[in-house]
Formats: sequence, C-alpha cells, structure tokens
Amino acid sequence: MKDLINNALSKLSWRFFRTAFAIVCVSLISLALTGENVQGQTLQIRGTVTDALTQESLPGVNVTIQNTTTGVATDIDGNYTLQAPADAILEFSFMGYITEEIPVEGRTRIDIQLTPSIDMLDEIIVIAYGTTSRSNLTGSAVSIDSDDLKDVFAPRISGLIQGKAAGVYARSATGRPGQTAEINIRGKGSINTTNAPLWVVDGIAVGHTEPNLNPADIESITVLKDASATALYGSRAANGVILVQTTSPKEGASQLNFYATTGFTNLHRGNFSLMNSQQLYDYHSTWNTESWFNSNLLEVDTDWLDIATQTGVAQEYSMSYNGGTDKVSAYLSGTYFNEEAALKGYEYERYSAVANINVNATDRLTLKANLSGNLINSDNREHSTYNAYTYMPWDHPYKEDGTPIEPGTDTEYNWIGRDNSNYLYNLQYNWGTGRTNNLRLNLGADLEITDWLTFSSMNNISFGFGQSEYYTDPRSTGGRANNGAYNTGYSFSRQQLTNQMLRFHNNIDDHSFQAFVAWEYADTHSDNSDATGHGITAGLNVLNATASAAEVLGGKFQSARQSVLVNLQYVYDDRYMGTASFNREGSSAFGRENQYGNFWSFSTGWNMHYEDFMADIDWVNVMKLTASYGEVGNSPSGFPHLGYYELTGQYAGIPAARPYQIANPFITWEKTTTINLGLEARFFNRVTANAELYERDNSGLLYYVPLTALTGYTGVWDNIGRIRNRGVELSLQPEVIKTSDFQWDINFNVAFNRNQVMELYEGQPITSGNIRIAEEKDMDSYFMRVWHGVDPGNGQPLWERVVENEDGTQTVELTNNYADATLQFTGQTMSPDYTGGIINTVRYRDFSLSANIGFVQGVYMYNSDRQLFDSDGNYPTFNQMNLADGWSRWEKPGDLATHPKAIIGGNRDANRPSSRFLEDASFIRLRNITFAYHLPGNLNQQLGFSSARVYLSADNVYTFTEWSGMDPETGGLYPLTQRFMLGLQIQL
Repeated sequence: MKDLINNALSKLSWRFFRTAFAIVCVSLISLALTGENVQGQTLQIRGTVTDALTQESLPGVNVTIQNTTTGVATDIDGNYTLQAPADAILEFSFMGYITEEIPVEGRTRIDIQLTPSIDMLDEIIVIAYGTTSRSNLTGSAVSIDSDDLKDVFAPRISGLIQGKAAGVYARSATGRPGQTAEINIRGKGSINTTNAPLWVVDGIAVGHTEPNLNPADIESITVLKDASATALYGSRAANGVILVQTTSPKEGASQLNFYATTGFTNLHRGNFSLMNSQQLYDYHSTWNTESWFNSNLLEVDTDWLDIATQTGVAQEYSMSYNGGTDKVSAYLSGTYFNEEAALKGYEYERYSAVANINVNATDRLTLKANLSGNLINSDNREHSTYNAYTYMPWDHPYKEDGTPIEPGTDTEYNWIGRDNSNYLYNLQYNWGTGRTNNLRLNLGADLEITDWLTFSSMNNISFGFGQSEYYTDPRSTGGRANNGAYNTGYSFSRQQLTNQMLRFHNNIDDHSFQAFVAWEYADTHSDNSDATGHGITAGLNVLNATASAAEVLGGKFQSARQSVLVNLQYVYDDRYMGTASFNREGSSAFGRENQYGNFWSFSTGWNMHYEDFMADIDWVNVMKLTASYGEVGNSPSGFPHLGYYELTGQYAGIPAARPYQIANPFITWEKTTTINLGLEARFFNRVTANAELYERDNSGLLYYVPLTALTGYTGVWDNIGRIRNRGVELSLQPEVIKTSDFQWDINFNVAFNRNQVMELYEGQPITSGNIRIAEEKDMDSYFMRVWHGVDPGNGQPLWERVVENEDGTQTVELTNNYADATLQFTGQTMSPDYTGGIINTVRYRDFSLSANIGFVQGVYMYNSDRQLFDSDGNYPTFNQMNLADGWSRWEKPGDLATHPKAIIGGNRDANRPSSRFLEDASFIRLRNITFAYHLPGNLNQQLGFSSARVYLSADNVYTFTEWSGMDPETGGLYPLTQRFMLGLQIQL
C-alpha cells in the first residue's frame, strides 16, 4: 500500500509540473490585465449583501469600485472585504437583481440589500441565435448553468449532463477515459441517419459529434427540445440542439480563479464476479471428462481481472482570468487534465485553452473574438478485457523470472485456455498512440445602426488534426507472420461558417417587438489517409523502415449548405407572447429536384399570473402556458442523390471501377414535426414546477436500401417510413428549507417516452442483429428466439415454438431444439420507459453537501458476453461467471432451475442468442456525492482570497440494479469507474 501511494503521488507531482508552464503564462497575462491601481486615500470596507425580500445572504455578488477593474465577490455568507478610496462609489451587481451604486463617504462598513429585478423564473437563457428571458420563452428549452456542471469529474460535457434535464437520455458505452456518451433527446426517430443532437458552441454549429471542450470553461448549457426552439437550425436539428456557451468576458472587477482536483479511480465490478480456481474446479467436476481436467489444476489460481486492473490516477488543474475595463474585457483560461485508466495500460491527457475577448471600439461598435484549442494525447497499451474475463485461473501469466509466458513456446507451462495465447506476452512489445488537435476561431462584430437596429456578423473557422500509430513487434505472436508491422493514420478537417444578421428590437407602450433576418453559409472539408507496412526492425516506428507496403487507404469528403433565416417575436404587456421562425436551407446532400427545404415553427405563451383574476392568489407567483408547432429536418451525409462507381479496386495492376450506388434524384429531406404543450409554475416563492407534453413525428425516413448482388449495386437511398415519439416530461425544484444558516434544495426531473414505427416501405420490417424495426413496434424492439427456461425433468433448455393453426390462430409450444424455436418479438426494447434524476443540495453555514442520483427504468439490454462465460459447458476452456443471486443450475430431476445442466460442449445450444441473455438494465445510481467547505470571509481576507472552497467528491458511488454484469449503463466488459477526488478552488 505504501508503494502504491508513493507511486501515485510521484505521478501527481510530475504531471503537475508539466502543466506549470501553461499556468504561469495565464498568470502573467492575468496580472498584466489586473495591474490598475486605485489612487488616493484608501479604506478597508466590509459588509454583507442580502436579499431584500428573503433577508438571506447572497454569495457571488460582484462588488466593484466604479470606473475601475478593482473588486471582489461575496463569499458563501454574503460577506465581502474591499480596499477602496474614501470618496469612491461601490457597485453591487448580481444576475436577477437591480444593480446598486453606493457612495463610500468615508465609511468602513456598508451592508446592502439587493432587490430582485424580475420574478425568480425570469433568468436570461441562451436560445438559437440569441438570448431571451425565461418569462418570454415560448419554446421548450432547459438551461443548465456552470454550477450544476461541476459535481461530476469528467473530461467530456456529455458525462456532466446525465440526469439533469428532463427528456435527455445520456448513456455511456464504456468507462475508458475521454469517451463520450450517446445522447438522445425525446427518443430516436431516424433509422440510417444520426439520432444525435446538434452541438452549437458560442453560436457556431459544430455538428452532431460532441465538441472537445473543457467543462471548466462552460458558462451554461441550454438543451432545445421542440421545433419552436430548434427550427432555425433546419436540417440539423431533428434530434434536438445542445447550446454550449463558454464563459463570456465581464467588465469591471478582475477575477483570477484557480482550481486543482486529484484523486483515484477503480473499476467497480457491480454484481459480477468470475470463478476462482476452486470454484471453477467444483463447477467442472460435475460434467468435465477431458483428460487435462484433474486436481493438479488447483495448484494455480490466477486472477486475470486483478492483473488487468489497477488504482488509476485522475487529476485536473485550471487557471482562468475574467475582467477588464469598459473598453476591453477578456476571459482567459488554461487547463490540464490527465487520467490513468483503472484498466491498465491506457492514459488520456488533454491540454486546453480559451481566450474570449470583447472590445467596445465605439459607443455603437463591439468587436468579439473567441479562440479555443486543445491537444489530446492517448497512450494505448491497454490490457484486454476479453482476455481478462475469459482466461482460465489455471494458467500461469508469468514465468518464475517475471517475464510473460508465450503459450506453445514455453512448453514447461501447460496452457489450458482455448485461444492458446497470453495477451501479456504481446503487450510487452506492442503499443498504440493517438493525438488530436482542435482549433476554433470566431470573429464577430455588433454594429448598432440605430437604437432599434443592429447588424451582427459572426464568422468561424475550425480545424481538426488527428494522428494515430500502431506498432506490432516482430517478436510478438502476431508479428511473426509478417515480421512485424507499423501503421499510421492521419486525418484533417476544416469547417467554415459565416452568418450576417440584421436585428430589430423596439418597444411601443406595452408592445415589444424583436426580429432578425440572416444569411448563413457553411462548408466542411475532411480528408484522411492510413498506411500499413510489414517487416520492421524491432523498436523502429516510421513507415520507410518497413520492408513492404501492406495496405494504403484514404478518402476525402466535403459538403456545403446555406440558409436564409427569419425570426419574429412579439410580447404584449408581459402577458401574451408569440414567436415565429422560418429557415429556407439548401444542402449539397440533395439533387436539384429537392435541394432546398423549408423549416418553420410558431409558438405562443401566456403569463397567467399577470392577469387580474390571479391577483388575489398570492401563493401562485408564476403560472405560464406555452404551445408550439413546427417542422425541422434531417439529412444524410455524402451525396445520396448521385449514382456512382467506386474506384478502390484493381484489375491487372490498374484502377478498376465497379458499381456502388444507384442514383435517386428525387430523394428528399427527412422531416420532423413536433407539437409541444407546456406549463410552468412557481408556488409560495419556494417551489418551481414544469410539465410538458409532446408529439414528435419523423416522416420520409432516409434509409439506405440494400440491393441484391445481382443488380451489381450495394444499395440506393430512399425515403421509406415514419416514426412517432410521444412523451411527458416533469420537473420539480422545491426549496425545502430556506434560513440564513441552513438551506436544502431539490431538483427532480422525470421523462416518459413511447416510440412507435408508424410506416415502412411496403410494410417490410428491417432486421439488424437482434433488433427488428417493424410497423406498430418500438424501433428498438428485440426479435429473437424466446427462452422458456429449463426442463425440470432432464435439465435441457426450452424455447418457444409458435405453431400456425388451420383456423389462423397461433399456439405456443415448447421445444428443446434450438433450430425449431421461432424467431419472434420478445416484448422488450432498448428504449427506457422513463429516465430522470434527483439532485439534493444542502448548505449549512460554510458547509455544503450535494448528491446527484440518476435513474433509468424499463430498458433491456442483451448481455452477449454471457454467451462466453455463462455457457453451460460450451466453452470448457474459458473461465465462467459465478451465478447471480437467485440463479441456480439444474442438478437432478425436479429442480426448478434458471440454468440447464452443464455438459461438455454445451447443452443443446443453450448459449446461442435468445432472450435468455436479455436482461433488465434498469438502475438507480448515486452518480456523485460532494462535500465542501467554503472558507469564511475573515479567513479569506487573511489569506488574500475573494473566496475559496475545499471539497471531497465521489463519482459512481453505488448502483442499484438487477443487471448481472458490472455496469447496466455500459452493458459491456468495461464499466464506468468509481472516482474519489479531492479538490481546491480559489478566487482572487
């Protein structure tokens, strides 16, 4: 244990110093921008800022000296301490409250109460191509601010939003560091095109792949869910939109923030365990008659899973500056993230930086620049989960001298495992690396032509570079056939976008008008190459050191689109709202017949709480109704309207063309029509509630129809069907306890969704593996042989056989012959019945405790891994899993068992694909628990801080589930890791 801790600490210190250069650079820039001094006689001023209505303290209020960049923020108790001239004027500003200007007049203590400027729900949120107050919002949008994103330690945004927004289902497929989660908003509606949402960063649409951004640089995330909120993004918004706003520069007080987080990770094994030597021997003793099976095997007890895993190290260090003058303001940030995986041999590292700068060039012209970039490195000598799960505990991993055994060569060690290979032998030689660079530059300007008309220009260029290397040593088992191999891959991408917009805004008495018209153009280009060479001297890793070219691959892709956008918003007397939008978009993905599509929406809202008949109902603070209807689209990648040949083959040493895709010039946009009804309310100024009903109808589904080889073509694109999603979303945020010393807040959300295929081409179902898409079914319905358990008389497996009677009715019989069993719908799907989350936040004076609970119910996943290590004797030279609680194996006639009798070679195909391995993957997970101590104001003053926080955090603490594997969310061999972190956050 001592060696483990020393090793971990040495890694932490070394990686910390590797980030020192970046942090020092940010510090120097920050100090240069904060170098303004206040002249004249100064006083030390103290005070407390509270809410004028509730008398509660307000943490995070900006207290600045007017016309300077000098200031502080109030601590958790609303206290502040500031050095200021005796004749200065202090400005107290906080979002949602009226800014106050208080002359010092020689005083050393100034307490102040801030008055809410608008009702508690009227926050400013980011929406498509702008912002709006929540009270004027008529579409379906959920905003998540930066404070709600800091509870979970993760390098990617998708890992932070799980369970925090109703209707947003985020599922991680693996626990490997740096991997993204799959996100679906209000179900899935496409078959061959993406079901992922569109990501928009600082107003720039970056595509359906999650951007590589540092979560610490995010100011807010807004999820747009209905057509009213997404229609302006046209063909890219059929599956919702996630708007990410990085931290914007703030005028006035300069703030320097530093935080460091470090800790340990481990692989949480859930309900799953593999057999050890004795357990496996006892299991085999009942059925194994092979000559190699004897008691000598018990002399070895290798825990391959223990060999493959470790206590990993995770850490993140970040420094940022925010502030400036009324002319120039900037947000600058630098971050280093590193995680050494709990599965040995994989390390993920990221350097990232952001510079957001605003320049008020004149009273009417504002210039904006956003520059961000990152460098991601991965070192992959990862141990094999497949081998760690299936290798026999009776096999030796190492020789006596500690070197890995090579089965078949080291004959003194008898290898039992089926594959006759030891992955540790190859792992000592072979490796892979990856490097990704991303750079994004936004340049924009806002010109106020008149008091009611503004011209905005937004321009972006983004680059992505990727490189990978894979080395197979000639000494490794796999390298002997070709004397070693070296592979290198390269990729490049570029995206350009320009948006030119005229904004109109005016108020006439009780009437408020806002509108904009815009033209937007974007194009993308990407190319890649990949080459493999055979025959290489051990240790070299360049292509020209290989003896022969084995394979050369590469490709290029480009696309373009342009749009004309129109948006109109009208508000009367803060009570009645209406919004309409229109997007005419052209895409290179379609031919001239349907190159342009029209996408539109309209929505309305009614703030009932402003009506006279609500005046006497003082316990209702907000009551708002909204309704929306609209249409957005979806388009495939590539050029589905074209017929073309592929030229990747060869004939007699020259390039050869062969038919690939049939042209369909009439293919058109996949369209999504959404209806949304919403109710938003606040009661007793303590409880906020929201309810929404929606119907989302995807028609003209784009599908690549495969063709028989007799045609000479692979397939053709066509519009073939319709899928409908209906659902209800509920959220509730009660402020359970609100006192000056103690607060308890709850944020609860739950979403129900039902998916149904309404129409397919000629009514024909589409089958892919164990999933069949058929009319009147969920699009993720399982279609396979139905398991009926074990015959208690003989221990043989049983399946259902559906027999068609003469009168057209069907009868279900049982069979122990796998081939006779009927392929049919099982009644289970991969679509959850409902998802949601509960966040509890408790604060007592300077202490806070938060707990984030996520849940997914009614989802089924196919546990295909059990076909290998729960095989009833079919794989006698693979290790096997211990039976889960409630499971039993048949031993004698009359046993009511879940598992058939084990037989050498398997029991009548019992481990073949069927609903036997279809498991309920529902779970309730304590995703995070964080305990924090906020330094009190007097201690911050002594240390020279504006505020500081120390916290302990644990991720993926515990999961309640019936899933027999390690993790019901990933469903595979690599579960999400548990993390235990210690963090420090300081604001100067």
